[in-house]
Amino acid sequence: MKPNNMKHTQPMKLRTRQTGLSLIELMIAMALGLLLTLGVTQIYLSGNETYRQTQGMSYAQESARFVSAILKPDLRSAGSFGCLAEMGRPLDQVVDIRLNVGPVVPAGQAIQGWEYRGTGPADSITLASALVTPTAGNWDSGTSGDDLPADLVGSVVANSDVIIVNAASKINVPLDATNPQNGNSLNLTGSTGLPVNRVILATSEDCSEGEIFQKSNNANATSITMAGGNTNPGNNGNTFNLNYGPQTRVYEFVSTAFYIGQGTNGEPALFRRLMTPPQPPQELVSGVETLQILYGIDTVGTSAADSYVAGDQVADWGQVVSIRFSAMTRSQDEVLEDVNTRNFDMLGSEVSQGNTADRRVRVVSIGTTAIRTRM
Repeated sequence: MKPNNMKHTQPMKLRTRQTGLSLIELMIAMALGLLLTLGVTQIYLSGNETYRQTQGMSYAQESARFVSAILKPDLRSAGSFGCLAEMGRPLDQVVDIRLNVGPVVPAGQAIQGWEYRGTGPADSITLASALVTPTAGNWDSGTSGDDLPADLVGSVVANSDVIIVNAASKINVPLDATNPQNGNSLNLTGSTGLPVNRVILATSEDCSEGEIFQKSNNANATSITMAGGNTNPGNNGNTFNLNYGPQTRVYEFVSTAFYIGQGTNGEPALFRRLMTPPQPPQELVSGVETLQILYGIDTVGTSAADSYVAGDQVADWGQVVSIRFSAMTRSQDEVLEDVNTRNFDMLGSEVSQGNTADRRVRVVSIGTTAIRTRM
């Protein structure tokens, strides 16, 4: 007999431990890691490209808004000659121009424009990559074909129009009621803030007549002194031809040119320049490649434009009642995947880049404004 307390024993199983990855598992893990890295990289690159394009578009759009915000108020106020304009009489009939050399655009004329040849409606414009400033004969003004003013030659780039606006801005400092006029000076109750050599329009108390002259004293002076003939352009004498009283109105007469030139960073830019007397140009908006302008003509006396024509088709600048302008702005950097070979419609002109086209974002904006004094 076998003893009952004997137990059956089974052989023990040895546990095996994994000490690493097999080659196949390692290759699969590496492949999955590479796919994940590639996906993340692709998302980053796509997002970065989209961001750069969006940023470029925003810059071009913001520049376009700045152009409109700058041009519209000045164009709207063209021909605003204070109370003289309200009298309904031509300025050149009631104002004595005392300047030795009158404004580039006659003082009584609100605006004048210059059209770059071959850039009107139905024309094709090719923008060159290098900015050039052609001679005056490349622009025409009115049906008489006047050349670009000499003071602007060498500053304005090709394929862009030019406009000069005349207006008067009131000096909000009244005359001294006890002693309004003293010899060749108009005495004020405070300083004018106008730099030396600026041009002044002063009217009689009933605003029936006036004088345009150049001042000789600085911005801190509490008077406006009439310059003689030893400044530029100077006056034909240094004494007033009219008597001025406490109700005399005093304005700064400004003749302002707007054009496209080369900015300090080498980019094309919108510039503003005071023309009488010529002042250093002011760079306003960078990245503006071209400015195209049309003029609304009223031939039937309705104060509304019958048609819009280029600057070289205007027979009478006194018939211009509104202005339509188009600006092309671009991004600072080349952010597009492909070269920008688009053609752009700018007021009927087809605008394209030359053979060295770049990858910048471009925006074309259009604005129309009526001249307030012609409404």
